Amino acid sequence: MNMHHMRSQARVAGAVMSPDANKGIGFPRLYDLLVLVLTRGRDRAYREALLDLAGLAPGFQLLEVGCGTGTQAISAWRRVQPGGSVVGVDVSEKMLAAARRKAGRAGLDIAFHHADAAELPFEDGRFDAVTFTTVLHMVPEARRSLCLREAARVLPPGGRLLLIDYAGPVSERGHMSAKHGLHGQFDLHGLRQPLAATGFERIEGGPLNWLGLHYLRGIRV
Repeated sequence: MNMHHMRSQARVAGAVMSPDANKGIGFPRLYDLLVLVLTRGRDRAYREALLDLAGLAPGFQLLEVGCGTGTQAISAWRRVQPGGSVVGVDVSEKMLAAARRKAGRAGLDIAFHHADAAELPFEDGRFDAVTFTTVLHMVPEARRSLCLREAARVLPPGGRLLLIDYAGPVSERGHMSAKHGLHGQFDLHGLRQPLAATGFERIEGGPLNWLGLHYLRGIRV
C-alpha cells in the first residue's frame, strides 16, 4: 500500500474537494500505519530528519501546519524545551482528536487547533518557526500563495519557514509515492518565486533521503 492509495481514499471520503469542503484526511490510524510501512519501520528517524531541517532550538515557538496525528509535534516539543512551545493546526477533526490523545498520553502541553492554513487564527509574529510537511500538494493551487502569506504573517523578521513535499520531474522521482495523483502533479520547487515574493530570503532546498520528498526553507525578511 502506498501514499497515493492513502490520498486516494481521502479524496473519495471527501477530504480534498474544494476549499470550503476540505475536511482533511479522516483516517488517523491508517495514516500512522502507512507512514510506518512506507518508512520501513523507521518513522521516528524520518520525523527526526525533518526536524533537523527546521533548525529548532530550546525556547523556540513552533507552528506545525497540517499536524496530522501529532507524532511530529510531540518530537518537536522535546526539541524546543526548555522554554519553547509547539502549536499544531489541521483541517481534519479526526486527526486533531488523535493528536490530542497522543499528547495527553505523553503528558505534554501541546495546543492543537482546527484551522485552515490560509486563515491562521494567530497574531502577527507569534512563532519563531513554521513547518508544512506534505501539506501543500493537497491545497488547491489558487490558495497556496495565501498559505505562504499567512506563514509569513505569523513569523517575525528572522523567523524560519520549512516546506516538505514532492518535487522534481516525475520521470526522475524514485519513490512510488512521489509519482501519482496529487503527488505527481505537484513540484515544491515551483514555490521558490512565490516564497521570495511573500517576503522570504535565503531560500534553499533540495531532495531528502525519504519517500522521494524535497524541502524548501527560507527566512522571513
